Amino acid sequence: MCGIAGIIFGQERSVDVDAALTALAHRGPDGQGQTVVPIGSTNVWLGHTRLAIQDLTEAGAQPMASADGRWLITFNGEIYNHQDLRRDLTRTWRGHSDTETLVEAISQWGVEPTVRRLNGIFAFGVLDRVHNALYLVRDPFGVKPLYYAQTENGFGFASEIRSLSAMTKRRFGIDRESLSTFLSLRFVPSPNTLLEGLMRLPPGHILRRPVLENRPETMCYVEPSRKVFTGSLEDAIDGYQERVGTAVRRQLLSDVPVGVLMSGGIDSAVVAAMAVDAGVKAPCFTVGYRDQTSACEIDDAAHTAQVLGLEHHVVRVDHEELWQALDRAVGATEEPLVTTSVLPMWYLCERARRDVTVVLTGQGSDELLGGYRRYQGELYRKLPLFKQLIRAASPLLDRLPNVPDSVERSAHSAAIGEEISRFESEYSVFGSPMRRQLIGEAGSGRALEAIAQWLQWSSAGRALTPVEQMMCIDMRLGLADDLLLYGDKVSMAHSLEARVPLLDNDLVEFVSSLPQEYKLALNRSKIVHKRMADRYLPASIVNRPKKGFQVPFAQMIRGSWRDRCADVLFSSPALADLGFEPATVRHLWDEHQRAFRDRSRQLFALLGLCVWMTSLRGVIA
Repeated sequence: MCGIAGIIFGQERSVDVDAALTALAHRGPDGQGQTVVPIGSTNVWLGHTRLAIQDLTEAGAQPMASADGRWLITFNGEIYNHQDLRRDLTRTWRGHSDTETLVEAISQWGVEPTVRRLNGIFAFGVLDRVHNALYLVRDPFGVKPLYYAQTENGFGFASEIRSLSAMTKRRFGIDRESLSTFLSLRFVPSPNTLLEGLMRLPPGHILRRPVLENRPETMCYVEPSRKVFTGSLEDAIDGYQERVGTAVRRQLLSDVPVGVLMSGGIDSAVVAAMAVDAGVKAPCFTVGYRDQTSACEIDDAAHTAQVLGLEHHVVRVDHEELWQALDRAVGATEEPLVTTSVLPMWYLCERARRDVTVVLTGQGSDELLGGYRRYQGELYRKLPLFKQLIRAASPLLDRLPNVPDSVERSAHSAAIGEEISRFESEYSVFGSPMRRQLIGEAGSGRALEAIAQWLQWSSAGRALTPVEQMMCIDMRLGLADDLLLYGDKVSMAHSLEARVPLLDNDLVEFVSSLPQEYKLALNRSKIVHKRMADRYLPASIVNRPKKGFQVPFAQMIRGSWRDRCADVLFSSPALADLGFEPATVRHLWDEHQRAFRDRSRQLFALLGLCVWMTSLRGVIA
């Protein structure tokens, strides 16, 4: 893993490349490299900060040129099948880094044919010195981030926002359409961000930008699966086991120590078990709470580690430490947070980095195999009696106390027949009426457009049921620009590489081919996943209730965090600067404080916005 940056600029050097690399130093503490390529009256600068994972010698240093001198690359990520690719390339190798494999593959096959063959997590910029074109590429699920922006006299890109801003000396205003999108989805889907003019390359996309022309072109290189699995459930379990095992073995590839981020759930347990099966007893790392609340996963994770015979390390945090993590995590993520689990994750990554440089995680299985409760709502809404109950109960929910936020959203969305609008309603942090009260605009920004784009993409493959469509949206939209984004940024803030074996390309393609009933059914989820796990783990682990890094924010904001949160929400100018109505924010706060409604999800979103505005001071115009 590394930090990458680059810029096309004129003869007048109105760029600060040293500041760009300094801003990325945490992503690559093992070395820095840069080079400038003059093309006519224009220059192309590529920079790199290195976290050495494969080939720790200078043979893996970047930016790296292909042997024929045509291509120059700055690369962030890991190509897990790069040794397989080498067997198809006619080259004499200088070292054993995957960067060298990638740049030589591009030299032999071209950019698009190469990226279609890659199995890995990556973001890179590569310059074609023959046709004078810069290519930007992001991996199929967007595990690695990549931002870009047009400047007054060129075009810049970087792994992180501060680096891009420092390099281009550009400040960005708030994108009002994206603000509405954020209030709906809790994140802003690529290619947009909350900052006007600052773009994020979508997952699975290539951007080509001619060096001498401001004419960028973007295309999607990933295709939906058209395969349909016709075997039995036992056949599916066998196929799933084989592919999960292969994915974990691939992602254990490293010249530095590898560990596992261990929760109390089944996903990280499966990853750890497969690593053991591959002959690697990786140390495990778990975060929990000092007061041993019901949300704490330490005991569950310790049991899993003991069963697998693995070394287990624990970090315990309290409410004060979680508060301290808020500024740090938002600052590292560079985008507002709505997922509270990022707070304990800050300390988990910090602890893991003391012993290892790479960690495997269980991220991705909920979207892939139907693990979220909202998928059950999609199944239930097909039942006639359920529809009748929802229609009768929905008007009453707004007046009843203590209705869970998830129930309220599911009830309101279940009655919507059209998929795009129903999915947006189910995802919404703030519904349309509340958005109007908050910012005077009821629309959902670009949310419907983003959902429609990936639904249209999925329709080119095999026919999907509505719940499979929702899972596809989460795989291609929510993961890339929310969960995986903060996972990358927080881990890399500690110079720690986080890998996601359950999002292996071959594994995802196989699971996508399975019939819905092998993945989820009424009151059942991750069916093939759990049946396969039975072969490695005891039932007490496989059937353990999901906790998922829960943070007791609802209680904290009424107790230990109350005064400080109130100060941020009502005394700082952030929300006023964004045009929020103070009375509506106060109403949400009061509802939560008197326990009429749990508004913790909404209040954390607003808190995240406030902290974000402060943390990016100097970047936001």
